[in-house]
Amino acid sequence: MKIHVLHCGSIRVSETVPFGGKIDLRSSGRQLLTPAEKRITLPVCVYLVEHPKGLLLVDTGWCREISPDGVYDEKAVKRVLPGYLAAFYRPSLPAGMAVHEQLADMGVRPEDLEYVILSHLDPDHTAGLRHVCRARRILLPEDEYFWSCRAVYKVRQPQKLWIEYPMERRFYRGSPLGPNHWVIDLFGDGSVQLVNVPGHTDGQAATLLRGRDRFVILAADAAFSPRNWQEGITPGFGFDRWRQQKSLIWLREMAEDPRCAAILCSHDPAVRPQTIEI
Repeated sequence: MKIHVLHCGSIRVSETVPFGGKIDLRSSGRQLLTPAEKRITLPVCVYLVEHPKGLLLVDTGWCREISPDGVYDEKAVKRVLPGYLAAFYRPSLPAGMAVHEQLADMGVRPEDLEYVILSHLDPDHTAGLRHVCRARRILLPEDEYFWSCRAVYKVRQPQKLWIEYPMERRFYRGSPLGPNHWVIDLFGDGSVQLVNVPGHTDGQAATLLRGRDRFVILAADAAFSPRNWQEGITPGFGFDRWRQQKSLIWLREMAEDPRCAAILCSHDPAVRPQTIEI
């Protein structure tokens, strides 16, 4: 397998988003109102996986409409996101970096994709779905879809970004693997497993990719960098801190496995565009 790491835009958020802060309405309000000079810029990572059974795209990044000219455009962002999410994320998407633009540069058409896998339904992971919706299948864990109706998720997961697209929704199955012991085995051979890593959202999936003797984990937003699991620092944006801690403990255990080639977090500035082969 080859895993191509793509940067499909960025977010400018409060420094408490990746590294702590209480998870409640008050802290969310402070994160939203953080002034520009106290924000940090984080990438939005998307992954193209060359698998023997087809091309897989994990997450989709921002859509071109939020940044028509390749720079931060407040008015354009508010046409895609509610005002409070526009203020929270302050997203931008440089020219040529939308997911379909980068795929085209690689000679890949949306209809060439066997699966588009959504780790969860937050807008920085789903906005670009409109660009790749002609993929053969769009896959989402059933638990993520089911709990999207909760008030805490309805305010942060705008349905207009994803609800109209036909999705293959699969249930997690019991497994020894993962903090919650829930897994979707995509091809039934252990090569691609969606592992439930709750806390950021209830149904969030990390993607575990196994090669012959090594594996890579695409951790989504279970962590924002290795510092989270190395130091036990819970990210400050999520729903359930206890479940976040369980997910971090599992990531730490997996990172210590000598077969682990990499654990990649969706918003880690240290993760540069690259290709990893396993």
